[in-house]
Amino acid sequence: MSPDPRPDSPDTPPEDTPPKRFRSPFAIRPRTLVIVGLLALAGGIFGLRDHIGFLISAEQAEAHVVSVETFDPTEGFTLYRPTIRYLTANGGMTATAADTYRPTEAGEILSVAYDPANPADARLMDPRDRWILPLWMVVFGAITIVIGIRRARRGPSLDSD
Repeated sequence: MSPDPRPDSPDTPPEDTPPKRFRSPFAIRPRTLVIVGLLALAGGIFGLRDHIGFLISAEQAEAHVVSVETFDPTEGFTLYRPTIRYLTANGGMTATAADTYRPTEAGEILSVAYDPANPADARLMDPRDRWILPLWMVVFGAITIVIGIRRARRGPSLDSD
């Protein structure tokens, strides 16, 4: 039978000390969450700004799909690259390829926006292709920043690294 440790022994925690919590090996520090959130937010804002800037100077046209190249899904999404032909505002015919996640077939008529200074720079006007990714990045970044700030305000955990 071993003797009871003395109250002032270094191995015995004081009675008013809360139990020690252990950090999960998968725990992410608040600072890391805020940094990741800021990067996602910046990427989303940059994507939105790029698309809005393009739309301000762009002309719209109806485009005929001439052919479609399909890329097999390696990450769960099939990418379609239709070759489209459309008339520009000054009457020139332009053919170019545009990427989309929308299933597309030859013979379809799609709405496109193009840069009058460079008619080969055409983008399909499907919201799934232009707005979803930057908006998701902005939402993800904002939520991640809020979680990181809330964790930082809770204070450090009681474990020691």
